[in-house]
Amino acid sequence: METKDKIVFPDTQLSHIELYVQDLTKMEDFYTSKLGFVVTDRGEGQNGMVFLSRSLEEHHQIVLSPVESRRNVESPVDHISFRVKGINELKRFNSSLKSISGISVQTVSHGTTWSIYFRDPENNRFEIFTDTPWHVNQPCKFAVNLELSEEKLIKFTENEIRNMQGFSQKSEWKIVHKNNLGTFG
Repeated sequence: METKDKIVFPDTQLSHIELYVQDLTKMEDFYTSKLGFVVTDRGEGQNGMVFLSRSLEEHHQIVLSPVESRRNVESPVDHISFRVKGINELKRFNSSLKSISGISVQTVSHGTTWSIYFRDPENNRFEIFTDTPWHVNQPCKFAVNLELSEEKLIKFTENEIRNMQGFSQKSEWKIVHKNNLGTFG
């Protein structure tokens, strides 16, 4: 991969991992009953994704995804996610990644985050994201334009999610999540 100029990326924190699973019920039981994770959200139907966390700061640290892996060589990992501090850092990542030839970038919001997805040369998928001030039930995903001004991006996102199930300020969601985590303390 070639770059136009030297690129400086903002700091990141590892946030979560999404695992392909064969037995969703068994895996959910293991993470909740043996490791103390709580279910923070789940997709619809018997094969809906399950979102798990043991952190007050993270909506999900593990996502159990009961879909068949899309890789020729079986891998249990869908993507690895890194958090940046804010919208400006995410925009810098977006600009930097777009300047690297051979990298295709997808920019989305999950209602709770603004995210960039891309793949490495061996097709491993990565997510770089920053939080929004809101919570909505997951899964949720829609395209966003990170080239909008910060004000327009915030307004666009809030308009998209305001009427979605579970919409609230993240601070309100954290109170409920803290109470749920307390059951394992």
